[in-house]
Amino acid sequence: MAVIFYLSGTGNSLYTAESIAKELGACRLEGITGYLKAPYEVQDEVVGIVCPVHCMALPPVVESFLQQVKMVPQYIFLVVTMGAMSGQALGQGKELLEQRELRLSYGAQAALPSNSIVFPSPAARKEKLLRDAPSELGLIARNIKNRHDNYSHLSRSFLWQHGGTAVGWWVLEKMKNIGALSCDATKCVGCGICATVCPAGNITLSEGKPAFGTECLHCFGCAHWCPQTAISLGSLKPDGKTRYTHPEIKPAELAAQKERKDEV
Repeated sequence: MAVIFYLSGTGNSLYTAESIAKELGACRLEGITGYLKAPYEVQDEVVGIVCPVHCMALPPVVESFLQQVKMVPQYIFLVVTMGAMSGQALGQGKELLEQRELRLSYGAQAALPSNSIVFPSPAARKEKLLRDAPSELGLIARNIKNRHDNYSHLSRSFLWQHGGTAVGWWVLEKMKNIGALSCDATKCVGCGICATVCPAGNITLSEGKPAFGTECLHCFGCAHWCPQTAISLGSLKPDGKTRYTHPEIKPAELAAQKERKDEV
């Protein structure tokens, strides 16, 4: 059996995980945040991790998952989705697993439209990335199915070992204040989609309007999925040009990642 643990805000990583799982066959999907709520001993021979790249690195919650997950599989793979560069994400995953005497056998990056509000993918590039994705993900999935091993090529470069991500996080947190989520009550219609898609369960509805907690993962999902563009992430808010969600993923599908599956 195989399992893919995933984190997804606007749908790219869930789409990627589903594409790989379909090729593997006997494979289930588990949300990373759902697992962290109720950890268990993973018995699967093949374990995959699929997540986005945040500021050229793994999202902090994925770091926590790799440090905590209980597993001793025969084959581990990591696939990161990104709009431009994967940065240090794959090498970082390799090192985190090595610290626990686990081996990352295969790592790959999948190019999909960026959900960055600061550096969005141009319309023509979005179309091309979505058009090319099935072929790219098909190759990655076949490599995984055939137990391809590229361990020796996953090390971080000198640049990434000594920086490269801190500046990006500093800009987002200090200059853009992305942790200060807010909602324009005059636009909000109380649909609850933001609460549905939040992988951390950080959003609840209070009197028909979203209330934000303190566990934001900075996935940008709530802002991008809001049909009224009522949600702001500090000084950032998607508009007609920057708003993006994967066209083949629905909000209800993302909700499943917050809960641990019964089948383990």
